[in-house]
Amino acid sequence: MKRLSLLAVLAALVAGAISVSLSLGSSHREAPNTAKDPTADDTDVYAFKAADAPGALTVVANWIPFEDPAGGPNFYNFDPRAHYYINVDNTGDGRKDVRYEFKFRTKVVNTNSFAFATPAVHSLHDPHLNVQQYYSVTREVYRHGRLRSEHVIAHHVPTVPANIGPKTMPDYHSLALQGVHSLIGGGKVFAGQRDDPFFVDLGTTFDSIHFRVGTGNQGGGKDDLAGYNVNSIVLQVPESKVTRNRTSVSGPHAANAVVGVWSSTERRKLQVTTGGAGGRGPWVQVSRLGNPLVNEVVIPLGKKDMFNRTTPDKDLQNYGTYVLNPELAKLMNALFGVGAPEHNRTDIVQALLTGIPGLTQIGKHPAVADTLKINLGVAPNPSPNRFGVLAGDNQGFPNGRRLGDDVVDISLRVVGGFLKGHKLPLGDGVDQNDEPFLTSFPYVAEPRSGFDSELKRNEPGHPPTPPQP
Repeated sequence: MKRLSLLAVLAALVAGAISVSLSLGSSHREAPNTAKDPTADDTDVYAFKAADAPGALTVVANWIPFEDPAGGPNFYNFDPRAHYYINVDNTGDGRKDVRYEFKFRTKVVNTNSFAFATPAVHSLHDPHLNVQQYYSVTREVYRHGRLRSEHVIAHHVPTVPANIGPKTMPDYHSLALQGVHSLIGGGKVFAGQRDDPFFVDLGTTFDSIHFRVGTGNQGGGKDDLAGYNVNSIVLQVPESKVTRNRTSVSGPHAANAVVGVWSSTERRKLQVTTGGAGGRGPWVQVSRLGNPLVNEVVIPLGKKDMFNRTTPDKDLQNYGTYVLNPELAKLMNALFGVGAPEHNRTDIVQALLTGIPGLTQIGKHPAVADTLKINLGVAPNPSPNRFGVLAGDNQGFPNGRRLGDDVVDISLRVVGGFLKGHKLPLGDGVDQNDEPFLTSFPYVAEPRSGFDSELKRNEPGHPPTPPQP
């Protein structure tokens, strides 16, 4: 199909009333159980080489979707009844070889106050900050799936609280910087509220891929996550802490260059919602996230919760057929007649699950595993392209994922057949985040304050109105 005829077909179908619901967002409420358990819900994972730390792996892992900045009086915290993880596979078998565990503890300074904080909070240990959180970081090393060693590399680190507003927190920037902490053995860590870095037009996505302008590659989209916050864990560790031979990476073709990253959350098997430690029994996984898109539009509804319970090394046997024969490609063809390949999608398997040979493949016989693979030998690009590898920028998604990578547009085009030469000009019309990212750790933009929230309407000013009898 020629480009002009494709555009005409798309325009005609968009104008019609075709009702098929699709989700191309990242993991914001992507499965039935995690939609009911937001404090355990991994929303996004980013893994990249930062320009100011080229010898380190930087991971941004986010939890708790759609945080309204004004969502008091309790605001948003990590859950002390959950364990949060950043996992690394450096052998290509889809199993964790290095894992960083984050455990949180909440302290209420004055239980007789309703307030989360009172004016003015200047320190993360300030008694005016009534609800304070602290966490520890434990580095675990595994071999063939078995724990070999574990060391606490940070203890009693303060979490950065929600940005309530300028009266309560007059210098939130300085307050947030107090949350940057050095790790034993090298590296940095940060945990706390941030602006949600994911950008997507959810309104068009859920309305049957309803393009607002053309085929979505001309802008004009609406960033439906703009103004919302998330809780972020930002971890930066030397390459030698995550590579399989415990050495730095000499270049992109080094045997230890590629690692796979994903986040996960665990809870006690028997949950108790009131009092106590929050549960009994062994810790079980309730959520995980590697690449964007996989659980949302590849895994069927009946297996989404199962996907969150299982580990990446089981992905081939549990979900392989859904990747090879993606339902989304069939729906795109039914809606728009774009000619997307519907079967034997080994290109998608390679790009996301086994890795691109010579760039993101771990070893000679990698497992089919949903991990975000990154080649640590590829230097940071001073002029990044939001389309990443599709545009020849080999430092971008799916070689890791930078904060500015446009994974929605990339994913739409890959499913449409871009890697098979079927280069459709698809997108959601949102090309960048509403807030600029930081150039230094923790990189994610600061959260919108509750006082400055723009999610709701503003009542126009008017003269005082006396009560009516």
